[in-house]
This record gives sequence, structure tokens and C-alpha cells, in this order.
Amino acid sequence: MCMYLQSYRSRPVGVHGDGSGAGAAPPLAVPHAGALRLPTAPSLDSEKDGTRITVQSVTNKMYLSAAGGGGSKVVANGSKQRNSETFRLWKIESPVPMFKIRVDHDQFVSLNDDEELVAVATSPNQTGNFQIISNDVDKSQIQIKAPNGKLLQVQLDGSVKANGEPGGSWSNSDPAVFIIYINESKRMDGDFQLCSFYGANQTVKMLQDHWNSFITEDDFRFISSNGLNAVRIPVAWWITRDSGPPSCHPPNYPGYQAVLDRAFAWADKYNLHVIVDLHAAPGSQNGFAHRGSRDGTVAWGDATSIAMTVQVIEALADRYASWKDLLAIELLNEPLAPKVTLDTLKKYYTAGYTAVKEKVQRSDVYVIMSNRLNTQDPTELVEFTSTFDNCVIDVHYYNLYNLNFPSVKENIDFVKTNRSSQLNSLMRANGARVFVGEWTTEWGVQGANEEDRTSFADVQMDVYGQASFGWAFWSYKNNNTNWSMKDMIEKGKIYTQMVPKNLNMIENMRKIFRVTNESKYQKKKIH
Repeated sequence: MCMYLQSYRSRPVGVHGDGSGAGAAPPLAVPHAGALRLPTAPSLDSEKDGTRITVQSVTNKMYLSAAGGGGSKVVANGSKQRNSETFRLWKIESPVPMFKIRVDHDQFVSLNDDEELVAVATSPNQTGNFQIISNDVDKSQIQIKAPNGKLLQVQLDGSVKANGEPGGSWSNSDPAVFIIYINESKRMDGDFQLCSFYGANQTVKMLQDHWNSFITEDDFRFISSNGLNAVRIPVAWWITRDSGPPSCHPPNYPGYQAVLDRAFAWADKYNLHVIVDLHAAPGSQNGFAHRGSRDGTVAWGDATSIAMTVQVIEALADRYASWKDLLAIELLNEPLAPKVTLDTLKKYYTAGYTAVKEKVQRSDVYVIMSNRLNTQDPTELVEFTSTFDNCVIDVHYYNLYNLNFPSVKENIDFVKTNRSSQLNSLMRANGARVFVGEWTTEWGVQGANEEDRTSFADVQMDVYGQASFGWAFWSYKNNNTNWSMKDMIEKGKIYTQMVPKNLNMIENMRKIFRVTNESKYQKKKIH
């Protein structure tokens, strides 16, 4: 069984979009809602990447709308705040806060030859920057200065042109005045957002202070002394970009790689194995902030992003190949279906597997391949992975999200029956091993007591202990006890002393887990 040392930074709960800020970023545990939580910005000038806005004209009372979601003109004819009327901001590093503006179908906003507002550019490099100017008296009122230096104005026919002179009035009859609405529920809190908010130099300083204080050697000692035998450490693709000055785009946070080096040294000292998990790939494989997305877009999967990702895997494999505590490299965490197609994923997994095996000439190191989120067929990787030696399928089991059963019994029964059946469907003779790479004790039950929570943890460890590669709890340390294995252990809600300490006999893991299960976890309360 292994423990997460997570890299998340900002939101209050776990994974699948509710997790921490870089899924991505520094390789050691960070609490969701922890020290690096982004503050609520007092004005748009200090907003960050991924902020979603709608903009309403004060003259015709209609919302700016990208016709068809993008690919054509942007006009003021939207009667509701829908996807077509929602714009995503990319904050640009400049003395005056400037933004790229993106529409629902991912095009970027620019001006055509007639100075009309359009959303046709497929790359941010094809557009200029927009300045959003707030009214000092009423912060809900804005004007938008276009790349040509003129203000956007709504015309009588609803079209929008950049032909207004700056310095005008803020009256409700001025076609250059708009009301801005910020979608608070869609705020993103990841590395890109942190950096766009604080700037590169301050972000690196904050990260380095955090890396040096939140997870220490004592945490590795605690993990080892409480019967756990491995850590799963999520990292982002920019971990290998560790030289040169700090920057937000492309991301570069000096000191990042050294933190993972230190984790390996501590793991070696306390006889722990390490799984390095690529949690965020270039462009983001699922669009969540903690998977390295700038604005919620899934842009991973083309030839360029796959090649970049393979290079990252190759660099990680090369750097840590000689560390005896390296147990596995996970090629990608939670690619999202159907945005990431199965054919694309198989192509990448084949290339990533080859990259690891070329650098790591050892029979005791595994390559982990994550199932897709939202897949209609949880067994879709079974036949594919059976062709690789030392291969592992990673599945993540949460009762909190799509299931969210309201009663204790429903949650426990589902784990006993459905989860057990799902695991059995993945484990085949001569096939890949199976790893329950994420689970937790948070659920949707209201009014549950501590005994209920412990029972929920017990049944999950019992069932997931049948997995042929074990399990990892999400996460090690968190402000919410139900997401924090450290808190659960210290409060006696979860018992880990029954976990086998020796992973040198990894070929016998299935047998070890079977014996463990039959012993029914001889519970030793930890004080």
C-alpha cells in the first residue's frame, strides 16, 4: 500500500477538479485549502488565469456572445449567461494588467480588418492583448481597451467594434461601458493561477518556503513507522525545466526538481518505495487546474504535446533509474474521456513505456498506466497492457462524486460488491497488475459518526488490498481529516500497522495481500 505525498495547493478537497493547485506542481504534499490558497481578488486587475466572465452592455442590456460558441463574430445579442456568453481570461505579464480572451470553443478574441470583435484565432500568438479598465466608483462597470488602443463599443445593430476613444464617461448611455460578472464557481486554483496572481519571482519564493516546511523528514519517518511502505508523488511536466530565471509561461520554478531529489533521499533512509506520478502533462490531459490547465481546456494529445510528455518521462526515468527505492513511474494521471481518445492514449503509453524501459534497466521497476476518467469501459486497457512486462493499470475509486450515496450502508455495500467486482474484472492471468491509485474516506453521508468512518476505511482497505499492486490513499496531509491519512492514523480512525513492510518480494504481493486480508487487520490503535 502506498501513501500520497501530494502537490496540491489551493482548493478545499481532493481530486477530480476539487484538488490542489497544481496536480501538478511541487512534488510534496500540500494541503487543499492550505498555505498557498489564492485570495479572492479585490478587482479584475488582480484576477488570474482561467477566470470566467460574462459582459453585459449597459446600452442594449445584452451580453457579449461568441456566435456559435466561436469561429465568427462576437456580438452583443445574448439574453442569458450561457457558454457562448462566457469568456476565459489569460493574464499577461505586463506593467499594466492585460489579458488574452478565449471563448467557449477555444478560439481567442481579436479584431478583424473592420475593427470588429471576432473569435477566430486558434492560437494566442495570433491576437493582441486587451486591457480591462474598472470604474473606480463602481467596480462592476468596465471598459475594454482593444489592441488598437480604442475602446470596444456596442453598435446600434449589436455588433461590437473597437472605435471608442478612451477617457469617456461611465454613464448608462455610453456604448463603451459594460457590466462584468465573474463566475466564482468556476475559479481555477493551480500553478498557472498562482503565478499569474503573484508573478513568477514571488511565486517561486512562496513555493520554496512551502516545499521546505510543509513536508519534512519527520513525515517520511511517520509514514514508515506506521506500516506503510511507499509514497506516490505527483509531479508536473515542468519539473524538468529547472534552470534559468523564474517564469509563468512557460512555467519554470527553480528548486522544484531538488525537492523530488530530497524525497527520494528520505524514502531511501526510511525504507520506502517511490512511485513518480506525472500528474500534469503539457496542455493538460483533463482540464483541471491541478492538472496544469490555464483555463480549463484539455489541450493534450496532439503530436507536439505527446512528444513533450515522452521527453519528460524519459528525463525522470533517467534521473531516478539508479535509486533503489524507485518502484514505478506513472505515465499520466486521469486522462479525460472522450477528449483524450483511447487510440491517442495507447500511442502515448507505448512511447512512454519504451522511454522508461530504455532508461531503467531493472526488472523491479514498473510502468503504471492510468485508466481514463469518464470511460464507458473500465476494462479498456486490460488487453492492451497485457502485452507489456511489469505494467500496472491504475484505477481511482471515490464514492463521493458521481455516486455520492446518502447512507453508510449503501457506501459500504457498494465497496464490498461493486468495487470488488470491478477489481476482479481487471485482474487477469498473465495480465497487468492493478493498482487502486486513489481512494479516500470522504463521502456524502450526513451525520456519520467516527465508527461509521472507520468502518468505511476498513472495508476499502479490505477490498482494495486485493488489488495485485496495492493501493494509495488520497492524501497524506490535508486540512480536512477525511482526506488526510496522517490525521486518520493519529486519531485512530484508520489502522495501517497490518500493511506488509517488505516490498522487495514484490512478485509475491498478491499472496502477501491475501494473507493480510485473512488476518482481518489485527488492529493496533495508534496514539
